[in-house]
Amino acid sequence: MSYQVLARKWRPQDFSQVVGQEHVVQALSNSLDSNKIHQAYLFSGTRGVGKTTIGRILTKSLNCEQGLTSKPCNACQTCKEISEGRFIDFLEVDAASRRGVEETQQLLETVMHIPGSSRFKVYLIDEVHMLSKHSFNALLKTLEEPPPRVVFIFATTEPERVPATILSRCLQFHLKNFTPSQLSERLIEILDKEGIKHDEGSISQISRAGRGSLRDSLTLTDQAIAFCDGVLSDSSISEMLGTLPYSQVYELVESVVKNSSKDLLKHLNTISRLSVDYQKLMDLLLETIQHIAIVQISPESLSDLPLESDRIKSLAEIIDPEEVQILYQIGLIAKRDMDLAPNIGDGFEMALLRMMAFLPKEFNDKKDKKKASENSTKKNKKKSEILQESVGSEREPGNSVQNDLSQFIDEKNWNDVFNTLELDLGTKQLISHCSFLRTEDSEIYFSIPENKLDLLSGSHRKKFQESLKLLTNSECNIFFEEGDEKESAPIKTKEKKRALELNKAKKAIENDPKVNKILDSLGGKVVDSSITPRESS
Repeated sequence: MSYQVLARKWRPQDFSQVVGQEHVVQALSNSLDSNKIHQAYLFSGTRGVGKTTIGRILTKSLNCEQGLTSKPCNACQTCKEISEGRFIDFLEVDAASRRGVEETQQLLETVMHIPGSSRFKVYLIDEVHMLSKHSFNALLKTLEEPPPRVVFIFATTEPERVPATILSRCLQFHLKNFTPSQLSERLIEILDKEGIKHDEGSISQISRAGRGSLRDSLTLTDQAIAFCDGVLSDSSISEMLGTLPYSQVYELVESVVKNSSKDLLKHLNTISRLSVDYQKLMDLLLETIQHIAIVQISPESLSDLPLESDRIKSLAEIIDPEEVQILYQIGLIAKRDMDLAPNIGDGFEMALLRMMAFLPKEFNDKKDKKKASENSTKKNKKKSEILQESVGSEREPGNSVQNDLSQFIDEKNWNDVFNTLELDLGTKQLISHCSFLRTEDSEIYFSIPENKLDLLSGSHRKKFQESLKLLTNSECNIFFEEGDEKESAPIKTKEKKRALELNKAKKAIENDPKVNKILDSLGGKVVDSSITPRESS
């Protein structure tokens, strides 16, 4: 067969060609260069990350005719025979097909023979977790004290199924999954050398479909070359994988975020006419939503995403972080439940309609959000003016002179000021435990119990300070001192008011003749915990 698949043709031949496993390469290279050879190595990791490849390179390093080195020459007869799988002192065994204790005993009988024409006899047992319990037991003694010049190399995708007695006798290396960027770089390098035309979108789709496996990515690349007739394009790869190009995925997300039901239904009708894998399409949708969340938290990470950065940035600007989390959660649940729908396509459509339904309509556009923010600011200004009038302030709006904060806030009116502040529920609950202490120039001091002070984060303090600054129209800095909760704290005032209302309600019930008549006739009594004061209208 003249054609050789890419995964075999471009298999690394020495450690310098290994991608993404620097932690393993460094450890093995150092041990080889210092002539410290262990009797057993175990490589674990998912499929297609280089376990067998590194095992073969290690074998070449041990037996290269140029000497024991971390850089085998790949030119001597020994290196060539190991690469071609015909070296007499290198036995590569598939544990899945030779898992019985009899096969293991036959293998161990050859261990006692000295290497025929090499420095070390190497046994590479692939998928070692498939060996039976008795086979593992048969290995134990030989593995612990093997004859000189014998090295065992184990490879497994399930290290948890390998007995602890075997693991303790091996140097263990866990090979990491490849990142999409690592896969993309390797694919571009190989395709350039092969002379295959490609675009950024096609490489990005293949690297993500590979799910961290270089072999899977190269297999998909072989399929793509055949499907696209040697010219890889974003749209062709989408058709091959049963997904959509990223540009259309962005359009779907944009339709949901902007609450454009007409555009969304148009895109869904287009998708329904294609042979799309809806599970993979939901994966792409979730990845896009995840990228939006990342960009919102860390805009500088935009350059690290191998995607259309401008579109991701524009989507991140027109949706709140809380809404992004809602979309992601709906997508995750939908991915799990889509197969339960009468038709998987209908399940996907309902997931997108559900996303749109759960987004607040008044915040579907950044302009609306800005308008709402401006309205909130005007509302706060109006409250500030009312408070200023109540304390007899005669200050003209826009006055740049620093105002005397004692005119606006003191121990007597602290509760009134607190009730006027525009704060979220979490911040307001914490600040309600604060007691006013004093003002010094542009600084306001409050006391707060120790357990509440620990919960008062920087964001809570910032919101409180900004709200006070807006209310007093003055620059101010707030400081908190640890102290007991005073009677003037808003939470205490609220508790007192509630206690008075509850007491008033109890007396009203006790003095109600109808209630007393019912209790006397039935021999009952009023349970205090069941009394709830009527809310004042």
